Amino acid sequence: MRLSIMARALCVGFALSGGLTQPQSQAEDAIAFLETYCVDCHNADDAGGEREFDALDLSSTDHDTQIIVQEIIDQLTLGDMPPEDAEQPTRGERLAAIDSLTASLQQLRNQSSSTGGQTVLRRLTRREYLATVSDLFQMDMSMFDPSDRFPRDNTVEHLDNVGDALVTSGHLLEQYLDAADAIVEKALANRTQPDEKSWHFDDHFRQQPELDGAHRAAFNFRYLCLYDSPLADRPEGAYGPLEEFAEGVPSDGVYEIRVLAQALHRDTPYSEADLKIDLSEKFRLGIRPGNAKAGSLHTMQPIQPLLAERTIDDGEPRWYTMEVPLDRGFTPRFTFENGLREVRPLHTRLHRKYADLLPEHARGGQGIVRARNAMLRYGQVPQIRIHEVVIRGPIFRQWPSATLASVLPGGRFQPDDARELTAAFARRAYRRPLKPGELDRLMSVYQTRLRHGRDPFGAFKDTLKTALCSPAFLYLHPDCPADSDQLSQHALAARLSYFLTGSMPDAILREAADSQQLDREALIEHTRRLLADTKSDAMIAGFTDAWLNLRALGEMPPDRDQFWRYYASNLQPDMKQETRRFLRHLIDENASIVRWLDADYSFINRDLAKLYGVVDQVPAEGADVFRKVVFGDRRRGGLLGQASVLTVSANGIETSPVVRGVWMLENVLGTPPPPPPDDVPAIDPDVRGATSVRDLLEKHRTSAACNECHRKIDPLGFALECFDPIGEVRTRYENKAAIDTSGKLPSGQAFAGVEELKTLLVQRQAFFARAFTEKLFAYALGRRIEWSDRATIDAILERLAKNEYPTRELIEQIVISDLFSRR
Repeated sequence: MRLSIMARALCVGFALSGGLTQPQSQAEDAIAFLETYCVDCHNADDAGGEREFDALDLSSTDHDTQIIVQEIIDQLTLGDMPPEDAEQPTRGERLAAIDSLTASLQQLRNQSSSTGGQTVLRRLTRREYLATVSDLFQMDMSMFDPSDRFPRDNTVEHLDNVGDALVTSGHLLEQYLDAADAIVEKALANRTQPDEKSWHFDDHFRQQPELDGAHRAAFNFRYLCLYDSPLADRPEGAYGPLEEFAEGVPSDGVYEIRVLAQALHRDTPYSEADLKIDLSEKFRLGIRPGNAKAGSLHTMQPIQPLLAERTIDDGEPRWYTMEVPLDRGFTPRFTFENGLREVRPLHTRLHRKYADLLPEHARGGQGIVRARNAMLRYGQVPQIRIHEVVIRGPIFRQWPSATLASVLPGGRFQPDDARELTAAFARRAYRRPLKPGELDRLMSVYQTRLRHGRDPFGAFKDTLKTALCSPAFLYLHPDCPADSDQLSQHALAARLSYFLTGSMPDAILREAADSQQLDREALIEHTRRLLADTKSDAMIAGFTDAWLNLRALGEMPPDRDQFWRYYASNLQPDMKQETRRFLRHLIDENASIVRWLDADYSFINRDLAKLYGVVDQVPAEGADVFRKVVFGDRRRGGLLGQASVLTVSANGIETSPVVRGVWMLENVLGTPPPPPPDDVPAIDPDVRGATSVRDLLEKHRTSAACNECHRKIDPLGFALECFDPIGEVRTRYENKAAIDTSGKLPSGQAFAGVEELKTLLVQRQAFFARAFTEKLFAYALGRRIEWSDRATIDAILERLAKNEYPTRELIEQIVISDLFSRR
C-alpha cells in the first residue's frame, strides 16, 4: 500500500517551495521509507497502534500531524519499529529516515508558530512594565513592585518578549487595575515636602527570639550583632533590624544612615572549615530594607535589595555613613554580607570542640541554648558589632520631587489644569500623540468621578489610573501608515527604546519622532546615544538572560554543603554581572563578538576572583568593584570560562556533558540537536563496567540513532568537565575519578581541553556570529526569526565579517535593517 497521491505531492511541493530545509530527495526518501516499512501495518484497513500513515499529510502543520511524526522518529530511534517479525531497514536507511523526518518536523513546528515575518501586537513584559512605570513617574522601584502578582511571562527559546506568547488573561487584567491604583497613590502621596527628622539608637538592640537570652547575658542588648550571611538557610543574626523603628520611615525619600560599627574576631582561633567563612577578607556591612508588614524583620523578605555596602575595619568602632533610598514603611536592616554560612548549628560544635578556650564554668553541658550562651558571651565567633545608629531624612535636594513633578510640574494641582495635565501625562504614557477622542474619553472618567462625589484631585488620580490600564499604555502597537508595512515614527521610536533600554522612549527620542526625523542616520545617532547611557544596561541584562538562559540561574541552586562559598559570598548576582560587564565592554569598545570565544580576560570582583583562583589580582579594598582581569589560565576568559554559564548548565549537584554540550550547540554554534525521544533515558541502563561519565556515555552511544546526536553533543560537553557545578576548576570528580576533557568533533578535529576547543570554535566563528545575531534580532523585534529573515541577516553578517563582527556596529545594523523598521 502506498501513501496517498495528495500526501506525496504536498510533501514534495512543500520541500521545493522552501518550506523545508532538506532537499526534495530527502523528502522523497522519507516517503519511500514509510511506504516500504510502515504503511503495510499502519493504514486505514489495519491501523496498527491506531495510526494511519497512508493518509498522513507531511505538509500539514496541525498538532496531530506533528505528534505522529515525533512518534515515528521516537520509535525508529528506539529500534522498536518496524517490529522484529517485519522487514527491517538497514542501519543507513534508519538513520537517513530519522534525519529527514526530524528536519521535516522542525519545519512543521516553525511553520505552525510563524507570524509571517511580522511582529504582532504585544503587551509589555513584566520587566518592561516596571521599567516604564519607573521612567514615566521618575520613581525608585527598588522597594516597590506593583507587578508582584502578575503571572509569569511565557518564554520562547528563553525570550520573554515574543508577542504571540505574551497572553493576557482575566487575572492579569485584574492585576493591572490593582497595580495602577498602587502606582498613582504612591506617586502622589506627598504634595507637600515632608519634614526632615532624625532618629538615634544606642541601646535596647533586640534581635530574633533565639538570640535574646544570649544577648541579654552577654551584653544586656547593648549591641546589634551580625553573624550569618543574608543567604543562610536558617538565619540567626543574618539581619539586624532596629526593632524600635519597626514602623519604618514616614515617607519615601533618601535617608542618611550613620553606623558606629566594628569587625570582631577576624583573628578567631576557630578553623575556617568549621566556620565556613573566608577570614582573609575584611567583613562587609550591608543595608537591606525590611517591611514589618511583609513578615519578620530578622528573616529573608521578598523585596530586600542591597542598598549600600561598606568594608568594616578591625579594631575599635568607627563611624560609617551611607545614603540610601527608603520607601514609606521600610526600615533599614543591617547585614553581614560575607558572613558565616550558618551559625545556628555552629554553637554546639564550637562549644564542644574548643571548650578549652572557654572559662571553666562555661564548659560542658548539653543543648543549643547553653552552647549559644557560652559562645556568644565568652567565645570568639566572627561578627560585625554595631554600637550606634543615626538616621536622618528624608533628604530632598529639590522640591517638588522628580516623581511629583512628573505628573504635576509645579507640584500643585488646580482643577482648571486637569485636562492639560491629563493630556501631557497620556502623551508620555502612550508614547505617541493622542488620537482623536482619546483625551475626551479620559476626561469623561474625570467628570464621572466628580459626579459621584469624588474630590477633584481624587478624580484626577482616577483618570491617571485609567490611562495606565489603557491598551495604549499596556501594549506596543506596530502602527503603520496607510498602505505601508513601515512602522510609524512613534512605533519605530518605541521599538528602538524597548530594544535598547527596556523602557519607554525618552524626551529626546520622542521629540525626534514628533518631528518625523527618524531616518537612517538619526537611528544610528540615537542608537549610539542610548548605548552610551547606563539605561542600556537593561538591554544587556535582558538579552543575556534570553541568549544564555541566565534567567534560570538559581532555579537549580547548588548544594549548600558542597558549595557553601556560593551562598556565603552571594555569588549568583556576581556571576550574572560578570557576563553583563563583558557585553558592556564589547559594546563600549565596539569589539568583535568573537571575543566571547577567544578572550583571555573578563570582568570580575574579589569574590569571583577567589572562585577563579586569581584573588591576588583584585584588591581587598573595593572588593565589590568589577575589574578587568587577564587570566594566565587559558581555560578562563570569554564565555566558556564564566561561572554564570557553567552554573546555569549544571543542576547544582553535578555536571552533565550532555547538558553542557546541548547548551553549546544551542547558544554558541546555533545548531541545536533535536529533542531526545520521550522513551529514551538520559543514560542507557545497561552500563555495567562503566567507571566514569565518559564510559557511561560511550555505552549510551552504542545505539546508532543515539550516536548521531551524541557524537556532536558529548565532545563539547567533555571539554567543560574541568569546571564543577559553580564553575570552579577541578581535575577529579567527587569519586576521585580523573577528568578527561579531550574530544573529537564530527569533522575529525581533536582537542585536549577547553583551551584547544576555543581555537576550533574561533575557526567556526561564522556559526557563532549567526547564532548571536539571530538571537539579538529576535530580542529586538519581539518575535521568532523565520526563514524569510535569512537574506537580511546574511547581508549584515557579510558586511561585518571582515572585521569579525564588531558588537556596536552589529546592533546598529540591526536597527537600520528593513526588518527593524517593518511591522
